[in-house]
Amino acid sequence: MYTIMLVDDEKGVRNSIKAKINWEEAGFRIISEASGGSEALKLLEEGPLPHVVISDIRMPQMNGIEFIKICKQRYPGLRTAVLSGYSDFEYLQAAIQLGVKDYLLKPVVRGELTEMLGKLAGDIRTEHANDHASQLELLQKNEQLRRLQEHFLLQLVKEEWYSLLAVKERLQQLQLASLAIDGLKAQFLAVEMRIPSGRISESQDRRDLLHLAFQMLCRETASKWGGIYPFLDIAHSSMMYFLIVREDGEQDNTHSEKFAAELKRNISDYLKLESVLGIGETMVGLNRLKNGYASCMLSWSQSTVHKQGENEHNGVLELTHAFTPEAERRLVQAIENLDMNAFRQQLQAIFSTESDTPMFAFTFLALRLLLLFSSVAKKFEIGGSSLQKYLWNCQMTISDYQSREEVMGQIYELSRLVMDEVKKTRFSSGQHMIEAVRKYVEENFCYELTLSSLADMFHMNETYLSGLFKQHVGTTFSEYVTSLRLGKAEQLLKENELKLTDIAMLVGYSTSSYFSTCFKKSTGKSPKEYRVDYLRKTR
Repeated sequence: MYTIMLVDDEKGVRNSIKAKINWEEAGFRIISEASGGSEALKLLEEGPLPHVVISDIRMPQMNGIEFIKICKQRYPGLRTAVLSGYSDFEYLQAAIQLGVKDYLLKPVVRGELTEMLGKLAGDIRTEHANDHASQLELLQKNEQLRRLQEHFLLQLVKEEWYSLLAVKERLQQLQLASLAIDGLKAQFLAVEMRIPSGRISESQDRRDLLHLAFQMLCRETASKWGGIYPFLDIAHSSMMYFLIVREDGEQDNTHSEKFAAELKRNISDYLKLESVLGIGETMVGLNRLKNGYASCMLSWSQSTVHKQGENEHNGVLELTHAFTPEAERRLVQAIENLDMNAFRQQLQAIFSTESDTPMFAFTFLALRLLLLFSSVAKKFEIGGSSLQKYLWNCQMTISDYQSREEVMGQIYELSRLVMDEVKKTRFSSGQHMIEAVRKYVEENFCYELTLSSLADMFHMNETYLSGLFKQHVGTTFSEYVTSLRLGKAEQLLKENELKLTDIAMLVGYSTSSYFSTCFKKSTGKSPKEYRVDYLRKTR
């Protein structure tokens, strides 16, 4: 049922119009009346807004034209129709110039009124359908974007970076420009949902639903706060992570702690579950994010459902300053070159085992190195992820060690396991190396990948890598990257949800025009033609 406001300075005219037809049968209900423009504006301000205002065009004090003009400014979505006499041509012409499409001549004829209402109802239905479609498209686009954003945030803290410049460009593309600034101040929060034994059945479907509810609750809670970005690691669905941007001048963790308290309260109130949280140290600069994440995991590992773990501020910060991107690069290089001596030397350069380093500092170092080990393992592990799972389990139990010697022993044992995995891939058949390269490309094709940078990353000669790739994959490296991008583009076009400019950005093209050129060269159709043809065939 659509609603109407009736505006005319003559009450007899209003009563006559009301009596002309059965309004409810026509799909409308008159919810308010006004004897002039000023009174009508006051009613509109008080609300609720009707779907349509039918107004006389000639009224004292404020005429219909002035009233409609104000309505267009204040309520641009409000539909207006006018009542006019035969001598009101100039007024009617002014109303049409303001965008009024519907009018009735006085005295109002029943058939013309019914016809106008039918047209208005059809227009409103079409408008609502278009609004719904636009909202659905926006929701789908936002969901697609959210997934990409979360995946990228996880990559930032757990995987090897392609380059700082590429990271900043991707943040811009994913509408995370606020994270791409120089001097970014941020910290991380981790939360784990604890499901007590016997709370739910062993049904995996029930457990998955609870995990989904937990994740949605975390995202919804974060959405009400500014500068908080949630992300998920699907391998560990009972945990959620949050990157929290610190404001300039913010001296303590008040903002993060208030958010943590609300998050814990919501998990308890809505899911009836306990949770364990950890808040990391504040880091400055994108290239320190991994340190911030590691300090967050240290805090989480020391927490219980009743007490949040506390990092010993100065000690952790001192180690994070020592664990620079350059130090990380050297450690990775030592592992991937299978050089244990160099690895030991780099560790000693980060901190001296002879100094009175507190136990928590060793634990932080272990967690930071576990991130590094996981990144290398993912890069070179072929045929499964057993080593990555083992590293995660170590991350959960590392705080249980009682001495520095135990922690260091675990670090060296894990470094040997990772080196063994690297050795198996690098010095087995060329096919294993190409599988590692291909796996990396499949996860990072949205970047401007080059053969030379990949050759450096995997410690290979560029010419040798080019030939080996063509031999085992059956196509050149550039052709393979293009096929990945266009394959993803075809999938997005078939879903008919995103604009072409959005699709171009999501699959790694800097401009939609270049994307369209590449797409047409590959498929023989422009992206728009491809989408139209697909939709025609599926109807």
